[in-house]
Amino acid sequence: MKPMINDQLDNLYARIRAEERQAREDRLSEAYARAPRLQSLDAERSRLFIDLGKRRISPEESKAKLALLIEEEKRLLASIGLPQDALELHVRCKICNDTGYIGQTNKPCSCRLLKRESLRGSDGVNARETFANFSTDLFPTPEQRKRTVNAKLICEQFASTLPNPEKPSILLFGMPGLGKSYLGNAIAYDALSRGIDAERVTAYAFIQAVLQDIREQTQKAARYQSVPLLVLDDLGSEPVIPNVSFEWLFAVVNERTLAGLATVCSTNLTLSQLQTRYDDRFMSRLCDKNTTQVLHLTGENLRTVR
Repeated sequence: MKPMINDQLDNLYARIRAEERQAREDRLSEAYARAPRLQSLDAERSRLFIDLGKRRISPEESKAKLALLIEEEKRLLASIGLPQDALELHVRCKICNDTGYIGQTNKPCSCRLLKRESLRGSDGVNARETFANFSTDLFPTPEQRKRTVNAKLICEQFASTLPNPEKPSILLFGMPGLGKSYLGNAIAYDALSRGIDAERVTAYAFIQAVLQDIREQTQKAARYQSVPLLVLDDLGSEPVIPNVSFEWLFAVVNERTLAGLATVCSTNLTLSQLQTRYDDRFMSRLCDKNTTQVLHLTGENLRTVR
């Protein structure tokens, strides 16, 4: 993740927390104005905790008095038409409490992962191309609908078992406009929604990142080798650069497969065209039946179907 995006996310979560604190203050002001007794109840509750801390009151007595205060507060809130949690600080994500991270760890919450992709814009995972939004209405023939729905079910099953599917890889191939990129994106979105980190990158953009690493002595492309899920889209679109393109593509696919990391590749090329473009070593890894589910999509280009 780019440092700039990290900074943007940190600022976003700080703003969310500030907005929720202000919203609570506004609710308190309204509630106290409409039912002044509520403010007195808050003060009594605070004194109760102080008395308990100084052992002026037993835990049993404190618990009983607190229950009475809470019950009275509920009745007052109901009498003025406010929900029972009106005086509490609300959070938009109950998993991370609007921090972006789970507990005291550095593990990003699913909400942070999804916000990151939104900030990335067209370079990120598309929130519209999901399994839930998958529609069969576009398919012009029953055969194409059946084949694509079957591929979708396989992809859903794959996504549901992340980060450790039985076979760590999927290869989607077929002519342009058949839904390959959509299904790859849907897998990535499903993973992010469950807090599993994912990257979606075209083969062209991947090679550009490798070239930038070579020029600037950086390691930005290294993330693609270790992220729990990699969706490598449009394989075959990358420029042919001797000693770079095919070597790096093989390296990332091979190392991820050996490590058992989930990888989804899509391509507009046929298997024979892939065989011509890449060497036997790469094809053996890309289409290994022991590690890869190969899905062939056929039919009419859905982008041109009316």
